[in-house]
Amino acid sequence: MKLAGLLDGRPLKALLFDLDGTLVDSVPDIANALDRALLAEGYAAAGEERARAWVGNGAGKLVQRALAHALNIAEADAVGEPFDRLLAAFYDFYQQDSHSHTRLYTGVLEALSAWQQAGIAMACVTNKPERFTHPILAHLKLDSFMPVVIGGDTLPVRKPDPAPLLLACERLGIAAENTVMVGDSVNDVGAARALGVPVACVSYGYNHGAPVADAKPDLLVDDFFDLV
Repeated sequence: MKLAGLLDGRPLKALLFDLDGTLVDSVPDIANALDRALLAEGYAAAGEERARAWVGNGAGKLVQRALAHALNIAEADAVGEPFDRLLAAFYDFYQQDSHSHTRLYTGVLEALSAWQQAGIAMACVTNKPERFTHPILAHLKLDSFMPVVIGGDTLPVRKPDPAPLLLACERLGIAAENTVMVGDSVNDVGAARALGVPVACVSYGYNHGAPVADAKPDLLVDDFFDLV
């Protein structure tokens, strides 16, 4: 198993997975909610292609980037009441439909099944709020693989802070030294590095437009099942 080889001889007992861009392609639903929010606030729709370049740092950053584009201003200036209104509208629309067009990436179900059969504990550690994460996991039948879910609002901090990863290990009852993080972005790499655990990344995910290879994960694959 490729992932076990990252642990320098220590047994692999747990895997921590990012969600968006790693296990699932959720951009179609995110982009739809974002466009509905933009239109509701009197701005032009951004479209899915732009949304793909903006995701990866949480809803706040997504909306800030969208607002900056809509107003043709610097991202740092996209704050205040217009930002608050657009973010609230995005949350409202995304709450209405967070998973109709969200799909598993190729090989995910087969890989998770293989790890489950091998007795590997698994958890989802995402920057997406829990209220959006649980319906997606349930809809795609991933909840049976991952009894532990740490969302972006579970703790006061999110990835790249290592605390969500550490909490997932604690809830799984597995030491961090026997754990590998699997993600798609610099946030996943940063969190894993801060905790001192190996990190594998998929190349196809959301890293706000930059190759995740630049973050230098311990393992990089083009297909999810290549991790098995």
